[in-house]
Amino acid sequence: MVEWSYGDIIATFLHVGGQRHRSNVLSRTVLFLVLVVLVASSAVTPLGCDFFADVAESTSELFGDGGQEVEGYSGAYVIYHDRQPRHLKSPSGESAQLVNNEESTDPTWLELMTFLGLDTTDEKPYVVDSYSCVAFAEELHNNAEAAGIKAAFVGVQFEDRDIGHALNAFQTTDRGLVFIDCTSSIRSGLTYRPMLELDTGETGEAVEVQAVGADKVAYVEIGEEYGVISIEVATSPEYSFYQNYLAEREQFVLDVEAFNRDLDIYNQRVDVYNQEVDAYNQTMETYEQEVAEYNEAIGGRTGLPEPEYSQFQEWAAELEANLITLMGIKAELESEQWELMSILVGLNERQLELEAASDEIGDVNWRPLAVVESIKVYW
Repeated sequence: MVEWSYGDIIATFLHVGGQRHRSNVLSRTVLFLVLVVLVASSAVTPLGCDFFADVAESTSELFGDGGQEVEGYSGAYVIYHDRQPRHLKSPSGESAQLVNNEESTDPTWLELMTFLGLDTTDEKPYVVDSYSCVAFAEELHNNAEAAGIKAAFVGVQFEDRDIGHALNAFQTTDRGLVFIDCTSSIRSGLTYRPMLELDTGETGEAVEVQAVGADKVAYVEIGEEYGVISIEVATSPEYSFYQNYLAEREQFVLDVEAFNRDLDIYNQRVDVYNQEVDAYNQTMETYEQEVAEYNEAIGGRTGLPEPEYSQFQEWAAELEANLITLMGIKAELESEQWELMSILVGLNERQLELEAASDEIGDVNWRPLAVVESIKVYW
């Protein structure tokens, strides 16, 4: 008994005459050439437009007067120095209280990202009545100042909306002004957990993987939508980087959809191929049994009288015809197998390319907010 593996077919030779006829059955070999379907975005986590509507803040109290208007790549925004913002943390009227450190200094981009990686403010749940975006921004500001990093509290107002948003800003020495949004998307009453869950493809059960935090580089420009990118993949604070990122993410989603369609077609062909291999092997087993019956009937005799000789000749011719048919099927299966293997190589290459692109896109697809109307920065 010889197994057929990846086209290694053992041919059967049938000799009419006094010699025994021998055949080898091709044992069934099913090809498990099925790739894991890729997911374009493992978790779609809204930043929380609905969260802002829950915060009882008055627009007139959010933004005061007397600040210095400054032109920057984010458009014209107002800067305040040594002034407490009038942003409410809760409906009770408690406002943000910034604690500055006279010895704090502007960080580099790497120093800022390192600090954010260690800070756990983003791991706290969003609590509508007591821990809103204002509280997140206040705590991150005070933690940064305590760590010797100069930070700012930022208030953003949106077009056609009564409720704004709070975040932070850092003047990095190598990449300029960087906005950071650390507000969590996790509601109160839920413990902090990894936002990313994936199917292993083996058991079909979802498994937890490395947690995805809520620290994000914010892209804030007057007249443009407020967008964010996770700090794990953001490499620039400029708004053009965010726009390019959106285009790349959109293309990535299209590429994944195309890959999954082609993968589905491939898997369907593999299923059909395996069914044809099953049918071939069953026919080959039947042929093997007939050859065994022929050899047992001839019993090793070298000479046969008529009409027995003619009967065996006719039987052998029928077996020879069956073998030719089987070899034709074998050739077709070999051709299909090589074509499937070629498709598989291409799919593997595309999967590697998509996985590399996925590292640049990130695990969380943060949705944009409304169009920015004004920016207030409190140092």
